[in-house]
Amino acid sequence: NMVYTTEEATVFKTVSNASEFFNSIKNNFYKNFIDQSRYKMIFDGLWTTIKISISAALIGTLLGMLICIARMSDKTIINAFARIYIKAIQGTPIVVLLLILYYVVFAQSKISGFYVAIIGFSIDFSAYVAEIFRSGIESIPAGQTDAARALGFSSIQAFTKVVFPQALVSIVPVYSGQFISMVKLTSVVGYIAVEDLTKMSDLIRSATYEAFFPLISTAIIYF
Repeated sequence: NMVYTTEEATVFKTVSNASEFFNSIKNNFYKNFIDQSRYKMIFDGLWTTIKISISAALIGTLLGMLICIARMSDKTIINAFARIYIKAIQGTPIVVLLLILYYVVFAQSKISGFYVAIIGFSIDFSAYVAEIFRSGIESIPAGQTDAARALGFSSIQAFTKVVFPQALVSIVPVYSGQFISMVKLTSVVGYIAVEDLTKMSDLIRSATYEAFFPLISTAIIYF
C-alpha cells in the first residue's frame, strides 16, 4: 500500500470529484438529448415556435396596418372601433386570449391549437403594431406633407415617398423589439396543447426527471 502526503491525497480527491462531475454531466446530456433521439423533440419544438412567430408577425403586421389606418381615420365610428380594439387586446393577457379562442371561440371547430396560436398572436401583435405605426407616422411634422403637396405630390405619394420613409426610422427599432417579445411569449402555447420549444423541453424533463439540460438549453435557444 502506498502512503500519500496530505497534499497528494487532496489532489487525488479533487481529481476524482472532478471526474465524477464531468461523467455526471456527460451522462445527463446523453440521457436528455441522445437517448431515444430526444434532441429531435427540441428541433421539432423550435420549428413550431418559428412557424408560429413568423406567421403571426406577417398576419399581425398587415392587420395592424389596417387598424392603424382606422385609428387615424377622421370618421368617429371607425376611429372608436380601432381605439376599443387596441385597448381590449392590449389589456388582455395573451394566455387568456389563447384560452378564449381555443376553448370558447373555436371549441366546436376542428382547428388545431397550432392555428389557434397563430390567430391569437396575430391579433395580439396587430394591436401593438397599430400603435407603433401610428406613433411613428404622427412623429413626422405635418409640414412635411404640406411641402410634398406643394411640390405636386398626391396625398398617397406624399405619404409613401416622404412621410412613411422618415417614420420607419422610429418604427423599426420599436417594431423589432415587439417582435422579439412576441417570440418569447409563444412559450405559453403549451396551454392550448401546442408542442412548441418550451413544451418539448418540459416533456423531456418529465421523461428524464432532469430539469437542468432541457430548460437551460431552451433558455439559450430563446436568447
